[in-house]
Amino acid sequence: MTKEKPQTDITDLVHQTQNLFKLNGAAHPQFEQFWKMQDAMLKEAEAFTRHWFERRHEATESAVEALHEMNSAASAEPAAAMRAITDWQRGSFERVNADLQEWIALCTHVSQLAASAQSEDAPSGTVQDKTTKAKRGAASGSRSEHATPV
Repeated sequence: MTKEKPQTDITDLVHQTQNLFKLNGAAHPQFEQFWKMQDAMLKEAEAFTRHWFERRHEATESAVEALHEMNSAASAEPAAAMRAITDWQRGSFERVNADLQEWIALCTHVSQLAASAQSEDAPSGTVQDKTTKAKRGAASGSRSEHATPV
């Protein structure tokens, strides 16, 4: 006696798979907010990367210029070659400094995006929600329902 396994119809399998991927109506705004935040973060990263590459191109161009200055000035005046090297190094330091400043700005802005997205997704009645409502009430000058007069 061998037991036969019940065969699943392909349409049943398709329906079961679709049910796995159906979005719960309540989850839809969270997913939408997630993808909007992802898009905003990608735009920030793209801008940072574009500026970084612009600075790297500037670095290579200035290195070639410094090399030409050093070659032409080396035979005539060694101090001019040293100035060319110093100028190139100063420019490199400024570019690295700009990289760092823009990186910090990127990290700060992306963190703010994530925090704002998280606060928008917080369910009503949470500590975060109550704190936000309290801040709004204080800012508008209204009193809280639960305030005890002093």
